[in-house]
Amino acid sequence: MPGSVKIRLAAARALYGALRWAGASDAAPLTDVRAARDPVPAWEKRKPYSQADIKKLLIRADPQQTVILLLDAHCGLRVSEMLALTHTDVHLDGERPYLSVMSKRQKRQEVPLSQSTEQALRQWLTMAPQLGIQVLTLKTRKGVSDQLRKLCAVSEVRYDGRHVHGLRHTAGTEIYRQTRDLLEVRDHLRHASMDTSAIYVNHVRTQDKAINRDW
Repeated sequence: MPGSVKIRLAAARALYGALRWAGASDAAPLTDVRAARDPVPAWEKRKPYSQADIKKLLIRADPQQTVILLLDAHCGLRVSEMLALTHTDVHLDGERPYLSVMSKRQKRQEVPLSQSTEQALRQWLTMAPQLGIQVLTLKTRKGVSDQLRKLCAVSEVRYDGRHVHGLRHTAGTEIYRQTRDLLEVRDHLRHASMDTSAIYVNHVRTQDKAINRDW
């Protein structure tokens, strides 16, 4: 795949650069080598789960799986953010319940909760108050991935090509579908750049009815 080739080229260039810096070699064989352009658009590589998929998953989900689904599909949390979430980061009282999340840029940000996510968190935290400071009992990305993979299997929902991150894409897609506002997508998913948010335009367009369908 073009992405894998780019990674390997970068590693090889770094190796030859280190050899030149150490005086062990003057070779620079990859200077003019370029990876082929990836023919698959970025937005097609990780597609969202549909709302019908989410409903099927929620029917079969246990309380912790429900929290994982909604933190991602409604709140747009990354897996790393879910794993790092502590009880003190969860603010359920007040007119606007929210999570205090440390983003991948090490920036503390507030994420609003949907009503169903608030209810799921209340139920889970009441059931498991003794489990420690972390909201989830799972400690690794693999643990979260394994839970979703198993849930998809019993719910007859496709996991391949979407994985856990596809739930975050569900959040972004649904926000753009309802608002048609990329600023809303950017703010909710906490993107550093609007370019990242733009992929959700394509997700929605592929699901919308063709503009000439009723002509």
